[in-house]
Amino acid sequence: MNDNQKEILKKAIDKYGINNQIEMVIEECSELIQAIQKVKREKFSIYLGMIPANKDVKINMVYADLCGEVADVKIMLAQLEIILNKEMIDLCVERKIERLEKRLS
Repeated sequence: MNDNQKEILKKAIDKYGINNQIEMVIEECSELIQAIQKVKREKFSIYLGMIPANKDVKINMVYADLCGEVADVKIMLAQLEIILNKEMIDLCVERKIERLEKRLS
């Protein structure tokens, strides 16, 4: 994320307030869950970012909706990193990835 994008996110936090933005994180995560469930119902593979080869408009719309919801959640998580402590979050991510790596060996 570039500096201009971070500034826009900070302005959103300032304008709407921390509590409202945290509520938006919850809402966007919920919408992502719903989009994932729709993909599961359509029973097509989205592994490795492959766009469905199917010409079915519904499947392509479900896929596009899922991508949009992932984007919304990423934006809200970026705002949470501003609201909270990014360095602490990064440390937690590092530790969890190390733990995952150990489980995979």
